[in-house]
Amino acid sequence: MKRLSLPALFLCCVLSLAAEASETLNWCGTYFEDNGRGFIRLARVDLTAGSSSCSMPEYNERVENTGHTVIALDFTKNRSAVSNWRKFDNHLIEVRGKYRNGAITSTRFIRDMGV
Repeated sequence: MKRLSLPALFLCCVLSLAAEASETLNWCGTYFEDNGRGFIRLARVDLTAGSSSCSMPEYNERVENTGHTVIALDFTKNRSAVSNWRKFDNHLIEVRGKYRNGAITSTRFIRDMGV
């Protein structure tokens, strides 16, 4: 019985870690801040799969067709503090990160498309 329980425990641990892992994706949306926290407005269709491309006409079309959703941005490095992102307020931006627990984590700036 002991021999069987150890491999089963190991398998459960590996599977739970694999379920937590998520893919790093690009996200296209409008940046804004609320209560000292950064957020991005994404088209709902982009929520699970990320944004395939980022341009103002494509973003507006996707939002018009599917609506938008608001996702928090989790900045983990000093250089990515919210104060460094204020210049992008209401700009269409592209970021890279992983979607976990209702937020985009390890957020990295890719490019600014302007207002």
